[in-house]
Amino acid sequence: MAEPVLAVDGVVRRYGSRHVLGPIDLRLAAGAGVAVRGPNGAGKSTLVRIVAGRESPDEGKVLVCGRPPREVDLAFRRDVFVLDEAVFYPDLTVREHLELVAVGHGAGRGAAGLIDRALERCRLTGHTALTPGRLSKGLQQLTLIAGLLVRPPARLAILDEPERHLDADARATLATLVEEAREEGAAVLLATHSDELADQTCDSRVAIGDSAPAPHDGAGT
Repeated sequence: MAEPVLAVDGVVRRYGSRHVLGPIDLRLAAGAGVAVRGPNGAGKSTLVRIVAGRESPDEGKVLVCGRPPREVDLAFRRDVFVLDEAVFYPDLTVREHLELVAVGHGAGRGAAGLIDRALERCRLTGHTALTPGRLSKGLQQLTLIAGLLVRPPARLAILDEPERHLDADARATLATLVEEAREEGAAVLLATHSDELADQTCDSRVAIGDSAPAPHDGAGT
């Protein structure tokens, strides 16, 4: 049996005396997608941060491509795409932000073409010279999403409420891009409040929170 792209085993997270997540177990194979559902405060973003290597669990373990997640590792950043909070260099334009992502992932001479295609698909062609502070929240989110298109295919895409601030057309674009990433072999971990996006992009769900059933394995094993 192939090694899962993502393995979460018995993960628990506490902040002080407050229990915020778990225990949770799931597996994701290449090309599989799982939607993590639950109310605000249920622990969805905490799970995302743990899988992204930004926090450590108090119990249990996580393996991404067979290794513990460490955001600072070049190999991890090569294998994993993370979309969560909108964080930009304030002085970079939309195009410059995407150039930074592309060059950082070794795009080389092909970077310009990748960026042009990403700008067009994410409806950003009229905003390339603007800095993030001059963009709407929706356009900022689309700029982050465009980053998925200017780097080599990820083995794992971690998406924390990627639908936030997006209108109906932009949500449709997002769903298409996530489906395409899965077709290219990426496993997708999606934390979302949107039933529609979960149905369009994932083949299983994990419910977390006080009213959630016991966590269960995701798809692909």
